[in-house]
Amino acid sequence: MYSLKQQLHRNLFITVTISMIVLLSVFYYGIQKLTHDYVASRLQHDIDSIIAALDLDQEGLWQLSQERLSTVYQRIRSGHYYLVAVNDQRLRSRSLFDTEVTLSDVEQGKKYCYVAALHNKEQCLICMQYVKKKGSKITIWIAEDISPLKQTQQRFMTFAIVSVILTIVFLLFMQYHILQRGFDRLEHVREAICRMHLGVDNISEMVLPKEVMPLVEEIRRLLKQLSLRVQRSRNALGNMAHELKRPLQRFQSQLETQNSKQRLESESILRDIQSVVERELKRARIVGVSTPGRQAVIDEDMSHLIRVIQSIYPEKKIEASYPEYLTLPHDRDDMLELLGNLLDNACKYATSKVAIRFEIVDKGWTLTIEDDGKGVTPEALKTISDRGVRLDESIQGHGIGLSICKDIVDTYSGEMTFDNSRMGGLTVLVFFPDI
Repeated sequence: MYSLKQQLHRNLFITVTISMIVLLSVFYYGIQKLTHDYVASRLQHDIDSIIAALDLDQEGLWQLSQERLSTVYQRIRSGHYYLVAVNDQRLRSRSLFDTEVTLSDVEQGKKYCYVAALHNKEQCLICMQYVKKKGSKITIWIAEDISPLKQTQQRFMTFAIVSVILTIVFLLFMQYHILQRGFDRLEHVREAICRMHLGVDNISEMVLPKEVMPLVEEIRRLLKQLSLRVQRSRNALGNMAHELKRPLQRFQSQLETQNSKQRLESESILRDIQSVVERELKRARIVGVSTPGRQAVIDEDMSHLIRVIQSIYPEKKIEASYPEYLTLPHDRDDMLELLGNLLDNACKYATSKVAIRFEIVDKGWTLTIEDDGKGVTPEALKTISDRGVRLDESIQGHGIGLSICKDIVDTYSGEMTFDNSRMGGLTVLVFFPDI
């Protein structure tokens, strides 16, 4: 089983982290390109100024008019440098001081820029251009220290990375609360299904999210179909039992014409058939309307069940004890069939009194049913308790219907044991673990 909430958190974290890394990479490259282009454009402007300020003097030597150039080139190690090579003549900015510069070949009309270290800590953007003026070939080398811009970029990128990390944390925090609020809405779905368990089917579409309403409607539809199907089966079984009564009555009237030996055998067969018919009719009366998926609410269901059993055995007194508002986390129909069979069995063999008691214990709950009848022998108790034995066939009398009870208890991983009661009859103890 996986957690949808954790999966959404993980997917968002991965998606946002990858997106932010890509965004930072693009951002870093953009800043680098923007800085490079900006400095290169300034250097190109200075190159144009140098070309304009370059002229021949009366002696035929090339001179640069310093008035037409920025004073920044006159300060030593100012971070702005130039070198002009014309034939064997070298014109250098005072800022270069004693720095040696190696010029590489450049095609005429071409210009290229690159980043290189000029002094110990200076990272310079260097541009070189080859031009012709007054028939002379001129190579212009110009550089600007971009270390301060690099430091500003690093500070900015550090700020951007911290901002991105805080943004990711904030997004995860917001997503957690948004998901929490969204999943809290699903609590209405759980409550709606619990109301179905309790037999209350007045779910409002205004309470549930529209995305889960098809799921709730499908559960409701399946429960309704199952209820109708089980009810039809029980109605058919009840109708069959009623229809069998008349042929059995006719068969009983014909027994008078048989001899004594045949009559005794036929009466025994007839009693067995009548016992089965009566048992099925009682089961239909006990369970009533089928409600698959609904939980057993003891406050409501016990009063109905006791009224039905009392109508069958009006001379017997049934005492019930159970915690208030007790709801059993098992199918109502199964619990009614279990309780009905155990109470019917107890009332049938009780002298005058039957006691039923529910108790909540550690990791489950117990059901105890006692009667004040004659009880059973220790040997019979051992036989009843044997697993795998058909309890209908185990013992004369108390065994009727107990195999059905055993099947129900086994379905929910429970345990059913038998003992002699302090009231004089039989005690049936059923334990169901929590589910």
